[in-house]
Amino acid sequence: MRASSRPARRLPGGTAYLVALFVDALGSGLYLPLTLVFIRAVTGLPASAVGLGVTVAAAFGLAANPLAGILVDRFGSRPVLIGTYLVRALGFALYPLVGSFPALIAVAGLIALGDRAYYPATAGHTAAIADGADRDRLYAWTAMARNVGFGLGGLLSAAALTLGGDHGFGAMAVINAITFLGAAGCLALAAPRPTSASRPTGTGVRARTGIRARTGTGTGNAPRKPGGYRAVLSDRPFLSLVGAEQAFTLAHSVLPVALPVYAVTVLDTPPAVLGLLYTLNTTLLVVGQLPVRRLQATSRRTHALALGGAVFVTSCAAYAAVACLPHGGWQVAGLVAATLLHTAGELMHTAPSSALAAAIAPAHVRGRYLAVYQLTWAVAAVLAPVGFSALLAAAAPLLWAVLGTLLLLACASVLRLSRGLPTATVLPPPATATSAHATESEAEAAGSATAYDGALDG
Repeated sequence: MRASSRPARRLPGGTAYLVALFVDALGSGLYLPLTLVFIRAVTGLPASAVGLGVTVAAAFGLAANPLAGILVDRFGSRPVLIGTYLVRALGFALYPLVGSFPALIAVAGLIALGDRAYYPATAGHTAAIADGADRDRLYAWTAMARNVGFGLGGLLSAAALTLGGDHGFGAMAVINAITFLGAAGCLALAAPRPTSASRPTGTGVRARTGIRARTGTGTGNAPRKPGGYRAVLSDRPFLSLVGAEQAFTLAHSVLPVALPVYAVTVLDTPPAVLGLLYTLNTTLLVVGQLPVRRLQATSRRTHALALGGAVFVTSCAAYAAVACLPHGGWQVAGLVAATLLHTAGELMHTAPSSALAAAIAPAHVRGRYLAVYQLTWAVAAVLAPVGFSALLAAAAPLLWAVLGTLLLLACASVLRLSRGLPTATVLPPPATATSAHATESEAEAAGSATAYDGALDG
């Protein structure tokens, strides 16, 4: 493989970061497919209490998303990311000690806080250690590392339960805590080396917004930049991108949320077919991420994102058309074809979406920007089960029509943004082997130099 496709080798701490993500996903893959069953087996609580406890904890965890944005801007993404690992390691170590509903709320809430804070922290860390085309490639590598870890974790989960029976659930809790500690150790022991690279200048932000990152050489009477979440909420182009991303994250929820109900209750498809579709999707996400990223290398991020949205729309039409096929093999083949399209949309969306959000964000409030951007996934996790179920109950084609319409509007919004953003934001300069990259510590220094009093007020 060409060296240019391995940016982690020349990025400070990049290899350790990918290893940490893989180890993290390996442990998470142990329990995520069996979350409620896992918690019930480990705690011994009734299923109704477990379901209610997890729901309450998830709602509690939503507060961690904006808080993580503030902490990333204040302390840098690396310590926050390490903190999310340590918090979740503690939570899983405590799970076997849970014996009451209040204790379940406390432990599950602790893990939910770590889970929700993790996403702004990891998005910010990727943006902190890479720039230009390397950043896009690193986002693709992080997605691949996590998908591989999740897949292997699922296999280890099956093995643990087969060999250990009910005791396997307790082992899964301990192993998951260990993997989180291992991920934290990878990042803690591989601190980026100091370098003379220039500090981030926020060139990805439009001049007309008045939000420009200071390089540290400006005069003392430079105008004070907006800070806190006010900077995010006053950035209309970025909010337009967030609105578009909300539609894309809903599309990502089709496979885990909508498809099981649609395939089994509407199409009367055997449940075993769902396992085939999930395996197909996971495998292609692992092997396809880097090849798709290479195809997108010379494309504008906005155009690549819109094209991915168009493929999502096509997959919605394909899923709807499956209902018109004869029952049996034809419908199974139709579901496979629609899932292939859906997977292609996921692959085309991942890297340009994250890289575009990071490029738009000013350096001194990047954590807050990415926290708002990542919040779309939490909103989708809340809206998708309720919304998709209601639309399917009303009329199955209505789900695909509504989702397809939202995606078309999102594509149009992203293309409209392309005309108003600087070229360096939508089309990053190609990276070279000798390109300099700002380290995490330098990004933090730049953020500190530009922060104004009271920035922690959010």
